[in-house]
Amino acid sequence: QFFLGIVLFNAFGLALISCGDDDEKEPANSAPTIANQTFSIAEDAANGTAVGTVKATDAEKDKLTFSIAAGNTGDVFAIAEGTGAITVAGALDFETTPTYTLKVSVSDGKLSGNADITVNVTDAPDPGDRDPDKDINGLRAAGNTSLYGLWSDGTTMWVCDSDDKKLYAYTLATGIRDESKDIALMSDAQLEAPQGIWSDGTTMWVGEDGDAKIYAYVLATGTRDESKEVFDLTTGGGSNPQEIWSDGTTMWVLYLRDPKLYAYTLATVARDESKDINRLGTANTTASGLWAFGLWSDGTTMWVASDGDYDDEADQLISDPKIYAYVLATGARDKSKEVFDLVAAGNTNVGSLWSDGTTMWVCDWGDYDDDTDQWVREPKIFAYRMPQP
Repeated sequence: QFFLGIVLFNAFGLALISCGDDDEKEPANSAPTIANQTFSIAEDAANGTAVGTVKATDAEKDKLTFSIAAGNTGDVFAIAEGTGAITVAGALDFETTPTYTLKVSVSDGKLSGNADITVNVTDAPDPGDRDPDKDINGLRAAGNTSLYGLWSDGTTMWVCDSDDKKLYAYTLATGIRDESKDIALMSDAQLEAPQGIWSDGTTMWVGEDGDAKIYAYVLATGTRDESKEVFDLTTGGGSNPQEIWSDGTTMWVLYLRDPKLYAYTLATVARDESKDINRLGTANTTASGLWAFGLWSDGTTMWVASDGDYDDEADQLISDPKIYAYVLATGARDKSKEVFDLVAAGNTNVGSLWSDGTTMWVCDWGDYDDDTDQWVREPKIFAYRMPQP
């Protein structure tokens, strides 16, 4: 601090003159403080998902600006420069890069600080992975051992038993039997071998292997509705219907060992050959026998379950069970959606399919030993995670 004083005398009096510097110096600016931090995010997180917010402080309370200076391989993360909030900005893959170390810089406009922000990518189930918590077990105990059809309204799962000519009901969320919703197929329908079911939530259609016909029932009551039945499938070139599926307008019918999906207009039950899918044989088989039993679509992709490729001459299977995928609109095969490893799961006697868009349920008939008259492997319904769009 500077100060100067001067005293002057003259004939007229005394004068005091002073000057000085009382202004305080501006405080020195300090850099923002930021510490190393750690966050976690699942590998299947969508773009825009919050990862975490980087915390930083500044003694002078200056406005801070955040940026990622290094470590953001593939630009899979973004940071809000005004808040430090990190979000997902690209595809993550636990198997490829389980950890990212982001060098984050924070500036007050003059000085800056840096820290390592660790983002751990956690493993997420892959499409096609098993989801055993959603399996439906106990079918043999219920007497439901001849599994030839699967459909659900999202709450109840109906399983067609061809031998019993009955639809068994299970609570989808728990797999527990719900006998109050069973549908005992009416005797006057002359059903010999019901195979394949589909419903629009009001009517339940049931395929009949014996006389190549699709019967209709009121879902709520189980009473037959002949006005909605699809008659004489043989006139369209098909026989032995194994599975059916509809988008509400067209019904596709899968026949045993016929590498083709036949299309019918649901309202009129007339054939619509323009919507047939003819390429199953070229994709699924290398021999004469296509053992296909399951059919389900999300309206874009059609999945077809095959119990394997059978060689009639050798009288043996020459390929493993598999669920094939096709573009519904064109019939072209879509291998990217063929993600279910049935053999690894032990789901080797594959049957009908149904999905809610998130989980795919796949019937398995099990294995019965005629010599010992007992089940070696009981029937069950396996659950898998669906591939997403």
